[in-house]
Amino acid sequence: MFLEPAILSIIVAKLRGGHLRNLENVCIKGWYLFLIAALVQGLLSIGKKTDIALANKIFEGYSVYIIVFTFFLMIISVIFNIKKNYMKLIFMGLVLNLIVISGNDGKMPVFLNGIEGIKDEISVDVQLPQRGFDIKHVAADKNTKFIYLADIILIPKPYPLPKILSIGDIFLMLGAFQFFQEEMVVHKKAYMSPNTQ
Repeated sequence: MFLEPAILSIIVAKLRGGHLRNLENVCIKGWYLFLIAALVQGLLSIGKKTDIALANKIFEGYSVYIIVFTFFLMIISVIFNIKKNYMKLIFMGLVLNLIVISGNDGKMPVFLNGIEGIKDEISVDVQLPQRGFDIKHVAADKNTKFIYLADIILIPKPYPLPKILSIGDIFLMLGAFQFFQEEMVVHKKAYMSPNTQ
C-alpha cells in the first residue's frame, strides 16, 4: 500500500532538490511503538498460519482486542509527533481504519467489487484474495458496520498493482507521500545557511 506513494514522493522530492541523506536526521518519537504493533500483528498472523494451538486460542478469543491494542500503540506514537504535518494525515488514517475495524470484530471488511459492492448482497463465503499471513480482512456482507470506511475504493487492472482501499488507507498513503516531502525537502531547507539561499 505504501510502495507507490513512497516511490512517487521520493521522485518528486528529488525533483524539488531534496536528498535521501536528509532522512538520516529524521526524529520520530515513540517509533518503537510502531515496531511493537507490527511485531504483535506479525506473530499473531504467523501463529494463525502455522496452526499453532495456543495462537489459535488467543486469536479466536482475543484477536479483536489485540488488533485494536496495536492500533492504539500506533496512534500514541503519532500523537507524540502530531506537530509534523504527515503525522496528522497518518493520525486520520489510523483513526478511520480503527473505527471500522473495531465495529467489525477486529477485521477490515472488503467489498470485492469496490463501492458498487455496497449495493449488492455479498456472501461471507467469498474467498478474499488475501496475502498468506493476512488475518485482518473479511468479506463484507449486509451486517457490515461503517461500510463507507471499509475497503470500498477499487483500483483495478490495468493498474499494475490492483488493490482495494479504504478512506483511511488514502490518508495513510497521503501521509507516506508527505513524509518524504517534509523530511527530504523541507528539512533540507531548514538547515540551509543564508549564504546558500
